[in-house]
Amino acid sequence: MKSIVSLLDFDGAYKRQSFYHEGSYNWIDFNVMQNVSLFCEKSTLLNIADKLNDYQESSVYYLGSGNYHYISYLLQSKICQPYTLILFDHHTDTLPAPSPDMISCGSWLLESLKTLPLLKKVYILGVSEEAYQHIPNAFDEKVIIYTEQSLHTNLAAIMKAIIKNIPTKTIYISIDKDVLDMEDALTGWDQGTLRLNQLMKLVTELIACKEIAGVDICGEYPVNPTKDFLLETTNAVYKNNQANSYILKQIYERMSETASNPLSKDSMKV
Repeated sequence: MKSIVSLLDFDGAYKRQSFYHEGSYNWIDFNVMQNVSLFCEKSTLLNIADKLNDYQESSVYYLGSGNYHYISYLLQSKICQPYTLILFDHHTDTLPAPSPDMISCGSWLLESLKTLPLLKKVYILGVSEEAYQHIPNAFDEKVIIYTEQSLHTNLAAIMKAIIKNIPTKTIYISIDKDVLDMEDALTGWDQGTLRLNQLMKLVTELIACKEIAGVDICGEYPVNPTKDFLLETTNAVYKNNQANSYILKQIYERMSETASNPLSKDSMKV
């Protein structure tokens, strides 16, 4: 397949994992960048964007911990046709940034809604029941929420409804592993209860039915050298490596089966 993986190394999280060793991948080193965890000045964001421009052949991006989920905004800003965002996340990421000159892991979707005109619809899956209060009224009709409870109750019906109602030919998929039950991944954030097999059933169904502009995955366990050898840390790294491997294999296998619908680089700017 033309599509390959790019791993963004902000904090060394992927150096402790091996899921990407079986195939081709790009390693993009951002360790020299300062003040980019949780919050990022937009001037620094431009520097990150410049570096990512060298890796546009990639279609699957591993972003690191959820602290860097705002990179999804950059990746989506390169899409050059109308698209729908499918976001798997335990949080809405629609909180205001601390200042107009910054973007954060909690504000990137709000920034996307305000500044990306080709983003026509957003589906957020796996959030808590309180998530509705974090969606600004201005975007009530553009953002559709499915809580973790609703997914457990009506997974098949919800998937059918989403596929039927997506208004665009192209979609972008963003996955924060904090949507998952702690049996399947450990992220350092409060987590949801979606199981990994449920997540990937949804993702693979979407891949089968729509053109995919790209996929990003985040939600690694925080890196802390003083705690690297604690049982909690080694357990988290093991679980996340297994989850990342399963996610990647499921994406590639589904894309291989769906030859008429490859990860569509035609929908990305060159």
